[in-house]
Amino acid sequence: MLQVESILKKAADRHHRSFIVLSGSQVWAQNHAEGLSEKTLWQETLWVGERFKEGEPFISATKAVGWLGREIDCIVFNAFSGFDVDAFGQISGALKGGGLFVLLVPEWTDWPDYCDPDHKRLAVYPFQTEHISGFYLKRLAELIEQDTSLSLLRENKEASWQQDNFRSYVSDTNIEPVQAPSFSDSACRTSDQFLAVESILRVAKGHRRRPLVLTADRGRGKSAALGIAAARLMQSGLSRIWVTAPSLASAEVVFKTAETLLEGCETHRGSLLWEDKILEFKAPDELLHSDCHADCELMLVDEAAAIPVPLLTHLLKKQARIVFSSTRHGYEGTGRGFAIKFKSTLCELTPKWKGLHLKQPIRWAENDPFESFVFKALMLNAVPAPEETIQAAAIQHCLFERIKPAQLIQDEPLLSDLFGLLVLAHYRTRPLDLRHLLDGPNIETYCLRYQGRVVATALLALEGGIEDSLHEAIWLGQRRVRGHLIPQSLSNHCGFPEASGFSGLRVIRIAVHPSLQRAGLGSHLLNCIEEVARLRKLDYLGSSFGATSELAAFWGQSGYIPVRIGITREAASGCYSMMVLKSLNKDFHGLTQEMVDRFNSGFLMQLSGAFREMDSDLVRELLRFTHSNVETVLDQRDIMDLNSFACSDRLFESCLPAVRSLLLSKVTDDSAPHKAINGLIAKVLQGHDWSEIARANGLTGRKQAIQWLKQCVQSIVY
Repeated sequence: MLQVESILKKAADRHHRSFIVLSGSQVWAQNHAEGLSEKTLWQETLWVGERFKEGEPFISATKAVGWLGREIDCIVFNAFSGFDVDAFGQISGALKGGGLFVLLVPEWTDWPDYCDPDHKRLAVYPFQTEHISGFYLKRLAELIEQDTSLSLLRENKEASWQQDNFRSYVSDTNIEPVQAPSFSDSACRTSDQFLAVESILRVAKGHRRRPLVLTADRGRGKSAALGIAAARLMQSGLSRIWVTAPSLASAEVVFKTAETLLEGCETHRGSLLWEDKILEFKAPDELLHSDCHADCELMLVDEAAAIPVPLLTHLLKKQARIVFSSTRHGYEGTGRGFAIKFKSTLCELTPKWKGLHLKQPIRWAENDPFESFVFKALMLNAVPAPEETIQAAAIQHCLFERIKPAQLIQDEPLLSDLFGLLVLAHYRTRPLDLRHLLDGPNIETYCLRYQGRVVATALLALEGGIEDSLHEAIWLGQRRVRGHLIPQSLSNHCGFPEASGFSGLRVIRIAVHPSLQRAGLGSHLLNCIEEVARLRKLDYLGSSFGATSELAAFWGQSGYIPVRIGITREAASGCYSMMVLKSLNKDFHGLTQEMVDRFNSGFLMQLSGAFREMDSDLVRELLRFTHSNVETVLDQRDIMDLNSFACSDRLFESCLPAVRSLLLSKVTDDSAPHKAINGLIAKVLQGHDWSEIARANGLTGRKQAIQWLKQCVQSIVY
């Protein structure tokens, strides 16, 4: 144990974190972990997972998220209780420099085949936990064996460290102890954080329409910088600051930091009151239809990478003073995707925007070996193939193939290419997605490769084929089996109980390399997958996703038809959930047509109700599918009504049937004026009142709004 203390002390001198893996029986591993935490006299030890020692505290892995923003000296993570990859990623960021992370695992050679309790999250019906593969744990074990900065102690080799790697790491005398920061600020802990706070203050007090984009790896204090700046702005007179994030929990550090700096403040769920000023949380979906944006003096968007770009664009247009903060690597979202997708929007709408990247860690020194291991274990630094290696890729030069998990764990560059693309394409990726990719019993992975590099990939789930005895219970909402999103939704939400018995593939994610998008690779990949599905005699291909006009157009052009739209927006994305299908055989085709007919008959009816606030571009894309069921012939009386409204003084209400027929006759005509069509969609189909039409188009009131709508009709008719 003295050897361990010496190792830990040398690491602590560098303000680095130590990582020790204890492998053997659970009793042996727990006893050794207890000894480590006692002999090294940590001020605070957090035990994650079951603990045998009576009377000593521990938390379940599901509670790890509550420790974000905390600083802990020692963490014991008991993987016998389940290796929760999300919890491992979350809690690792709470370990401070000089601290110790202890991982308890089964006997080393048995661990990859261990029936991990966390397998229950992957065990979709009818699979059980014992059916889950151990590819993720096998890869993790290999990374541990290869790492030169950690120590592995095994029960059957207790007399000595299995590896001298850690000892070699800490004996290097060329690295100097960490130095104190050279700036003066009682609240900021690094010069990077100080610069971030100053930059936020300039957004609030300087020129309008100059947003700031903060990016950082985890643990750099960007969320705390938002809280520090918010507190100082309130102290200097700013009265209303809004914070938005994927969830209130995501913004907790912002509020806690501000609370420590504002003496006498009052905190409630989602708000902080100080004197007559307020720091208030707003959910992303709430901001889409809020009419009080003018009340906000500064908008802080935390974890912006986990919010879809269309919603971020809406906020950018609404707020003259706004700060976007994003984790570049981490379970909170991927800042790489955020940067690529949002940068062009920023340049177009606010060309004087500023970017700032925070490099200095808050809780530990730079080049921390434990951070490097966590990045590798969770693939937080996975990136797609370099652009220069795939520039010449074209459909005819790409190889389509199915990639098996065994192949992925033996080929780290391939895994990085593939997972990097999936992360880049989706705004909410977390470590469990990697384990799902490697161990999900119903998961299939396909890709297009150019000269060995992945240029497009799709992650799919095999669903359906549920036995007849469960159909009625699923239809009535009395039973839900794990997984099988599409068949259960078609049964319960759409009213087709027989849908549970059909089998198909659901596209969970599909991604094309950013430099090759709009070249047909995504559609080609779907076509190749369709051929495979037809050969396997599957009934359908489908997908469910947060609907945007761009995604609706992509799926529509690929031959997929919408059969359901959720009636409420997702809080974090502000998007309606959309389900699309493509029938693969005659048996399922008839059922699909019934679903489509039901969807078509209901969608127009719901536009003035549940879908009143749906984006007009998305409405237009969806109307392409319903258009054939709507009578749109204009007769002579309709022409007279249109002329009398557009060019004279007849009331809009008197001419509404003709205006509606005009809109439906032109809504799928891409040559029709885009803004005019969208304006008519909002007024005629969604029932927006004149004040809403005026606000949306920068007009002063009802009279101008009516005149503007007349011009819309004129631009379409003439």
